[in-house]
Amino acid sequence: MPTPVVTRSADRRTPSQRGLQTRQKLMNATMELLAKRSYRDVKVANIAQRAGTSPATFYQYFADVEDVVLEASRLLATETKAALDAFEDGTWSSDGLPGATRLVDAVLDRWSGHLPVMRVLAAVAAEGEPRFYAAYIAATKPLARALTAGAQTITPGRVRRELVHSLVCGLTAAAGHETAESVQGLTKCQRRRGLARVVHAAVTTAV
Repeated sequence: MPTPVVTRSADRRTPSQRGLQTRQKLMNATMELLAKRSYRDVKVANIAQRAGTSPATFYQYFADVEDVVLEASRLLATETKAALDAFEDGTWSSDGLPGATRLVDAVLDRWSGHLPVMRVLAAVAAEGEPRFYAAYIAATKPLARALTAGAQTITPGRVRRELVHSLVCGLTAAAGHETAESVQGLTKCQRRRGLARVVHAAVTTAV
């Protein structure tokens, strides 16, 4: 899925229409490469070549590869919040397994359009890189809020935080397999159904 650009250049100027198109090509090229390669194997020269431009042009719009990923992560965070706004009151959990299924589908459907970014955020954030950690938290915060609200009446604060953290980690990991037809013999539908059962059990079981 193409990643819509943010309309600022590396020096904070607003690019021309042609500049916006070039910037879009650079972002899309980065996402395409990240879908096939490790983040640390993607270089500016690779991105420029795939976008049909030069490294010098890349640097007119982005400081480095990290800058592209972090900008794309801001769109991911915005879209995740929009997708989960309806779940933040926690009423989804009172609908049992169907409510948990809707939540799982909503977040994974949204993340599936940003899988290269999601994978990089999770991996680099785990290494303790501050900017990537902050971006990971921003991208997953809407899910954490929805889960917290759903478990509000069942579990005490400390236990609720532990459950929410574990569920967010599990869903983040699961997102990395969204494009796989089969994982350990399970289809995407079956994998999502299992996640929904875990979410439902976690937020409706008194501890």
